[in-house]
Amino acid sequence: METEENFNASSQRSSSPESSSSSDFRRIRGRGRGRRRGRRPGGVRGRGVRGVRGVGARRRIKQEAAAERVAAAREQIDIQLRATIATLEEQTLRNLVGRICERDPTFVFDVLNEASQNERRQGYHPQPSDGVPSWCTCNHCREMPSEIEKLCCGQTPTNCFSIVPDFQRVVLDDLVLLVARRYREDIIAAAPDADLNRGNRHAAYRQFILWHHGHLGARNRWVIPSCCVWRIRDKFPDTFGQYRGFIGGRLG
Repeated sequence: METEENFNASSQRSSSPESSSSSDFRRIRGRGRGRRRGRRPGGVRGRGVRGVRGVGARRRIKQEAAAERVAAAREQIDIQLRATIATLEEQTLRNLVGRICERDPTFVFDVLNEASQNERRQGYHPQPSDGVPSWCTCNHCREMPSEIEKLCCGQTPTNCFSIVPDFQRVVLDDLVLLVARRYREDIIAAAPDADLNRGNRHAAYRQFILWHHGHLGARNRWVIPSCCVWRIRDKFPDTFGQYRGFIGGRLG
């Protein structure tokens, strides 16, 4: 009896779910060992992908080389064209521009823009030798581009604001203007003007107003006498004679 019971117990253990699952697990693991390595989905190996990338790089290099050849050819054509234009006479060039404008009316705007640029480059900066305007009494003023700017200091020639020693110390001194510019940049968190002469001109204008009228506040402006304006512009001129001029505010 004891031998029979032992036999039945061992048969039950062999047919248990745990033993069957372990055998299935062993069979599943055994299936993966026969698969090939190094292949990507779709049957493409890793070397093939690198080969495609290499072809793309070579194609890109060829395209860049072709673009460089085209750019070099265009540059050579441009050089030859400029050399040909340089041999033409002035009257021939004028006639040619006229015919181009007739053929393509939009070219007229390019001609007008170039003419305007030439006028701007000439600028407006009269010299003392050009004469004294009729509205000046100090004999140091010059003509101004607008009526509102035609203002004299109203003094005699020996007492003109622009020639008194204080004008040089307060308005034109480089160190004073440097401190004034830096103080203003710090107060309003403004970047320094890239054009040093322009920055000094504007600082000198503010120094004169502060000297004669005190603090005016934002958007409150007074016209500076012509004699003082041109004294400032003579020391800090614009290369092309381009000056902003007076812009009115609440007081002007």
